[in-house]
Order: sequence, then C-alpha cells, then structure tokens
Amino acid sequence: MEKILRECSLNELYKKEERMKREIQELDSNMQYLVYENHSKFIKASETIREMKDDFQRLEDDMTHLGSRMEDITTASGSINRALADRKREIVKLCGVHHLLKKLQFLFELPSRLNKCMEMGFYAQAVKTYVKASRVLAQYQHMPSFSGIQSDCQSIVARLKSDLKNRLDDPNSTTSMTAETVDLLLALNEPPSQLCHQFLDNSQRQLEKDLAVIAAESEKEGERGAMDIVEYVNVVCSGFLANLSLVIQSCYDMFVKRHLMSTEKEELKRSEVAQQTLCEFIHSLMAQCLANVRRKLEKESVHLDSGQLVKAVDKLSGKLQAMNRLLPAAGLEHKSKQLTQQIAESHTSCHAQRLRQSFSDTLTSVRQALVTARRPSSQQDDSLNGHCTALYASIKSGLESSLGQLKAFIEPTVSFSDKRQFRETFCLCLVREGIVISFINHVLDTCHRFTETGDDQSPSYPPSLVLILSRLVHDMDRSTICYLVSYGDERFPPREQGPIVATPTTQLLRRAGDVAQELLDHYVKVQGQVISQMIRKSVETRDWLHTLEPRSVRSGMKRVVEEVTLLDKQVATLYEDGAKKEQGSEGGSRHTYSYTQGGKGYPYSSSAMDSSLLSNIQKLFYERIEVFATVEFFKLSIVTGIIKIVLKALLECVRLRTFGKFGLQQMQVDSHYLQLYLWRYVSDEQ
Repeated sequence: MEKILRECSLNELYKKEERMKREIQELDSNMQYLVYENHSKFIKASETIREMKDDFQRLEDDMTHLGSRMEDITTASGSINRALADRKREIVKLCGVHHLLKKLQFLFELPSRLNKCMEMGFYAQAVKTYVKASRVLAQYQHMPSFSGIQSDCQSIVARLKSDLKNRLDDPNSTTSMTAETVDLLLALNEPPSQLCHQFLDNSQRQLEKDLAVIAAESEKEGERGAMDIVEYVNVVCSGFLANLSLVIQSCYDMFVKRHLMSTEKEELKRSEVAQQTLCEFIHSLMAQCLANVRRKLEKESVHLDSGQLVKAVDKLSGKLQAMNRLLPAAGLEHKSKQLTQQIAESHTSCHAQRLRQSFSDTLTSVRQALVTARRPSSQQDDSLNGHCTALYASIKSGLESSLGQLKAFIEPTVSFSDKRQFRETFCLCLVREGIVISFINHVLDTCHRFTETGDDQSPSYPPSLVLILSRLVHDMDRSTICYLVSYGDERFPPREQGPIVATPTTQLLRRAGDVAQELLDHYVKVQGQVISQMIRKSVETRDWLHTLEPRSVRSGMKRVVEEVTLLDKQVATLYEDGAKKEQGSEGGSRHTYSYTQGGKGYPYSSSAMDSSLLSNIQKLFYERIEVFATVEFFKLSIVTGIIKIVLKALLECVRLRTFGKFGLQQMQVDSHYLQLYLWRYVSDEQ
C-alpha cells in the first residue's frame, strides 16, 4: 500500500479501487454459486458424520464388554492349569511310553511290512522302511528278540537286492527306472564303483536304441516320410540327448556329488574315478550322435535353406550348452562350438559352390547363344549388352541372395551368434573371404582362362564372348567389386584377428584391371587374326605376275571393310566411342608424299646424296606404329588395334610376293580403297 500510494496517481488509485471491487464481487458470486451447488452434499456429509459418531459409541461399549469377558477367561484358564498340573506330568510320561510302544510295534511288524512291499512291487517304500529301522536293529542286535527281527529283515533285503539287480539288467527298463534302481541299491550299501559301471552299461543299452533311430533318420534323404532338419533335431534333443542328460544328472548325483561332500581322501578319490568314467562314457556316445547329426546337417546344407538350418543348429547348440552345465568336465561346450563351426563352414561352402555354378550356367547359356549366331550380325550385336547384363545380374543378385540367407547365422535371436570367436570367424573367414572374395576371384579366373589359347590354335568360343567378358570385368574394376565387398562388410562386419587378414579391395581391383586389359587385348588379337587370315588367302591365292589389268577393287578387300564395319558396330554396343587424335599440319592419312629420288616432294637433289642414304633418312623420321600395343577401353582404340593387325598382315603378305605391272596396279587400287574406308574407324589416322 505504501508503494502504491507513493508511486501511483489519484486516477490510478481510483482505477485500482474499482478493479478490486469488481474482483471482490466476482469472488462473492463464485462463493455463493459453490454453496448453492454443494448444499445437498454438505447436508449429506453432516448426516454421515452424525451416524459415524453413533457407531463409534456402540463400538466402544462392545470393546469394553469384550475386555471384561477376556479377563474372566484368563482367570478360568489359570484355575484349570493349577488343578491339572499333577496329571500333566503323568500324561507326558504315558505319551512317551505310547511312542516307544509304537516303535516296538513297527520293528516287530517290519518283516511283514517288507514282504508286503515286495509282493506289491513297492521297492522304494521297502528300502525306505528298512533304512529307517536298520540303525535301531544294529544297535539292539545283542537282544534275542531284535536279533530275530534283524535276521528276517536281512533275508528279505537280500531278495530285495536280487530283484533290484534283475530290474537293473532288464533291457526294457527306462533310464529313469534304472536311475531309481541304482539309488535304491546305494541306499542298501551296495559298492558304488560296481554300481556305477553297471548303471552306465545298462544306460548305454537304452541310449543305443535312440542312436539307432538317429542313424536311420540321418540316412534318409528325399525319401517319403523323411523328417525335415528341425524335426530331426527335435527327435535328437527330446530322445537321445534328453535321456543322456538324465543319465549324467543321475550318475553325477549318485556317484560323484555324494563323495564330493565328504572330507575323506578315499571318498574324494572315488568321486574323481566316477567322474572320469562318466566323461569317457559321454565322449563315446556323443561321438556317434554328433557324427550322425553332422551328416544330416551337411545334407541339409546343400538345400541352402539357412533359416531352417540355423534354427536346428541353434536348438542343438542350446541343448548341448545345457548338458555342459550338468558336467563341465565332459567338454560338451567345445563339441557344441566345433559342430556349429563345421556346419557353418559346410553351409557357406555350398553357397559358394552355388554361386560358382550359377555364374558358370549363365556363362554357358551366353556362349551357346553366341555360337548359334557365329557370324557377326546386327541382331547379335544388339544382344551383346543384354548378355553382359545377364552375367552381371548373376553375379550381383546371386551374391546378394546368398548373403541374405547367411544373415540368419548372426541374428540376435540365435544363441551361438553372440559368441565372439564364432562371429569373427564367420564374418571374416567364411563370408568375406570364403564367399565374397573367393567368388570374385573365381569370376576373374574364369574370365582369364579365355585368354589362354595358344597362338597356333583357333579359339573354341566366339570372340564376341571375350569382348563381353572384357566389359564385365572392366565394370567390376570400376564399381562392382567395391559395391560387392562393401555390401558384404556392412552386413557381416569383419574383424581381423591373429594371422587372419582381410584381403584388401585394392588387390582385387588391380587384378580385375589386369584381367580386363588381357581380355580386351586378346579380343583384338583374335579378331585381327581372323581378318588377317582372309587377307592372307586373298593375297596368296592370286598370280600377281600375270594378273589382268585392274578394273575394280577385289572382293576380298570389300569383305575386309565389311568385317571391320560389323566389328565396329559390335564394339559400339559395349564401349563408348572415344576421341580421335588431332592431326598436325604434316600428319594425316590422306597426305601423300613423293620420296623418289629427285622428286618434288623432297628438298634434296640426287647430287647431294644417293638413294640408300635417302632411305635411311626416311626411316629416321618415320613414326613407328606399335601393332600389338595395349588398347584402351574405347571403341576407336579397340577397332584401331584390329585394323593395325590387319594392315600389318597385308604388309607382310605383300612383302613376300612378287608383282607384275598389273598386279602392282591392283594392289594400289586395293590400298587406296582401304585408305578411303578405314580411316573413319581408327583413333589415329597416321
């Protein structure tokens, strides 16, 4: 208020007063509204409070009455205890006598009880009854009455042991019945070592029946009624492995754990011997079981159904891990890892084989399609790009499909995939090196084999196939290899460990570049040899000394130009044109020079130097042409390489022949024809 009075003007004070009045009126109206709305609730609440007060008053009266009654009961109980104190001692004494008489009655009835249990086959009840009374009988055996009872019981127990041993040897006894029988014999103080061997021998007979079922199913493949791999593993886990687990648990509890709880050296030694015997027993049976399971799983690997295979291996691995926890000394965890690794190796090997076979089949179909149209044609040229695309698709889609299938091995839901050693080995060795890198190398090796034809041998495949493969490998060098390797590394991150080192991508790229270059050079060489053969026949089969005066170009030269034209179209479907070399003022195929002695094209006269010197000077300034030089990945360079081989062959054939006047003129006509039509197909007109 002091601040308002000090800082505000009179008008502001009036306005603030008016605002406060309005707020007070609003609050009053709101309060009236709330009271009106909740009037009935206030009335009901008041009535409820009044009723509660009445109820609490009655409750206090009842509690007071109850307290007085409890005091009366306490007084009466005290008077009763005082009255019966003397008799209580007598009652306790009589109860002790009664309990003793019941024990004596139990001992006197023990032989009949044992016989009755024997007759009804309740061996466990008979053993429990005898063990319960044996200590008392041994303590009072010097008394004649107890001595007779003990003698009768021992004869009955001898028969009981005999029956139990017979049941132990019964081939129809289940594993659980055998374990129960051994437990009863141990309770009757039979030698543990003998029982251990007998227990394992009888258990082995039962387990061998399960092994026979597993072996029979593992031999079935594609037969009617044969189980799939998941059903087969379920049979193994619920049958043989479940029964073996029961044997391990029972044997460990009866012969190993019981002695481990003792502090005596002799008992501990017995425990070690029993454990060693049990481990040998497990190793013998597991070797047979895993051999059958491995055979079945490897057969399933061929079907390339990674999901089903991983599901089966995961279930089997989980069961072996659980069994390993029962007896770690048996080393079942190591066997589980070893089996998983072997199945993974077998399955990835099948995928790698499938990829190689798929590429081989595609390559064979392309080869057959090209063979059916051996002579180059426009229709065939249009299909070259399609064949190259089909080969590329078989590589890319096949590898992506296989990696997608194998992804099931490292899914988070798979129990064995979280093992670091398995994951690293699987991703780096089996997938990256065993499938991706191996398949790329296989493609490069397959393509490289098409360049290994000897010089004196004609290829058994169409040269256009080499051209397709050169383009395929060239694309792999430029992009495909990097894509495939990175695709695999993203889905199966490799981690280098120890001596295992990942193959660098640069090594593959360098090799792909070399193979692509060799394929392209080989294609140029083969096509050049094919056309050169035509030229050789056309030159060698003609009598150049006695030929007629030339009227036109020979058909052989026309055929050469036609072949080069078809090859140019063929190469154009796979490679870009490229750029021609720019010609200087003194270069060019259409420039002619007269280098004859004394000719106008040469600045020196005959008096300056002789013809031999002139020839040598010409050779000094002559630009040498590399006939078999490496070609580039462009159409002009490829066709130029072929034409250089063709012209070199023509030059060599002419050099070995002797020409008459008309023969020389015919060759001049042919050469001029080639000059007119071939210059457009070369990168360098020189």
